[in-house]
Amino acid sequence: MSLFCKNLTPLQRRSMRLMGVAMILTVCFNFLVPDAANPLMLLFPGMKSLLGSPGHVQKWQVFTLSALTLFPVLMAVFVGARYLAHEPDEFIRALITRALLWGIAWTMAADALIGALMTTTGEPFPIILLNADVLLISTMVSFRLLLRRYSR
Repeated sequence: MSLFCKNLTPLQRRSMRLMGVAMILTVCFNFLVPDAANPLMLLFPGMKSLLGSPGHVQKWQVFTLSALTLFPVLMAVFVGARYLAHEPDEFIRALITRALLWGIAWTMAADALIGALMTTTGEPFPIILLNADVLLISTMVSFRLLLRRYSR
């Protein structure tokens, strides 16, 4: 962790940690979706019976799973908005905003690609809820590239 956090302020470190939590929660909640192709279901067949079969899932279970899978995305948006509100440096704020726009663009491109693959193959993508991860990783990479561009 210290490798990536050498020159960061405490606000930036805290925001990065919270974004990491959002990424981990996205992956964890993805394994709760019963209809998705899930490697854990192959390893632990009894887990599928706990989540319910596709035809016998209760409405409250569907709403609960939907709310759980929405939580990490809302958390990431909240952390990003809180960071932008508290960042004192306008230049860094502008870079973060540009990096977020690039992250959104890459997320939409990944969604289009995965949607086309699922349509042509007829199979669900193994991990369908990686939108938050794609957004966060592409935003971080974009931010590093923008910093490198302006540091010359």
